[in-house]
This record gives sequence, structure tokens and C-alpha cells, in this order.
Amino acid sequence: MNRILGIDPGVTATGYGIIENDSVLTIGVIRPSPRFSLQEKLYRIFINLKEILDRWRPDVAVMEEVIYHRNVKSALSLGAARGVVLVALREAGVPVQEISPTTLKLSVTGNGRASKSQVAFMVGQLLKLDVEGVPDHITDALACALSFKRTKGVKP
Repeated sequence: MNRILGIDPGVTATGYGIIENDSVLTIGVIRPSPRFSLQEKLYRIFINLKEILDRWRPDVAVMEEVIYHRNVKSALSLGAARGVVLVALREAGVPVQEISPTTLKLSVTGNGRASKSQVAFMVGQLLKLDVEGVPDHITDALACALSFKRTKGVKP
């Protein structure tokens, strides 16, 4: 599997990054307007992701496993965004792998408890990418893709 799509789903911002070998092919954030209803935001995520999938045709998509959220409303929104992403991936025939946050951090930084800034720094180093000013949603998505590449999808 050479072309890996990393995704960091969210209703207000869904980050993505596609890598092939050690090169970044594309990165971005899908940001539906805050004025949209939840239904419209989810639809825009779906439509935009379908366009990305049609253009780049990744071999696999990788997301972080769901972690515990104290805020129920945030958890429900994240679940809705993840659901839309999963449907778009299924429709495009792209298999999905989930990676635990600990495995992701360990494979990218060597430390399973690394901070977001440490993960972002290592993403930049490993992909030879200037990550200064790059949104967390993108570096998180790239970290998912890198983690899969480095672990070959093996979970502990």
C-alpha cells in the first residue's frame, strides 16, 4: 500500500494528508461554514472528501481510534463526522485502518505519550515539511498516515 490517506475528522475541521513513500502529495482541511446546520456541515465534509478520494485514489485511509471524551456534545459531533468519513471511504472502496493514539505517537516520535507539538515536529522532520503554521488537523492526519506506514498497520 503506497498511497496512504491520513484523516483527522471533525465537524468544524476535517484534516487530511496523503503520502506516498516519503512524499506528501496533498494536505488540507475541510472547513464547512459555521453558519451551516449540522446536516449541511456533514454533507459538505462528505462531498469534499469524495472529491479528494476521486482525485487522489488512496490505497488505504488511516484514522486515530476513538478516545474517551468528557464532553458528550463534542463526542457526538466527532462521531457524526467520523461516520460521514467512513461512509465516503466505503463508497470509494478505500479500506480503513484505525490506530490507537499511543501507537501513533510511539511510531512517529518514539514516545507513546508525546505532546501534539512533538508529533507535529516529527511529522515535519520525517516528511521534510515545514509545519510552522500548519493546522493541527493536518499534522494529526499526516501522523496517522506516517504511523500506518511505519507500523504497516500492526496494532499492539
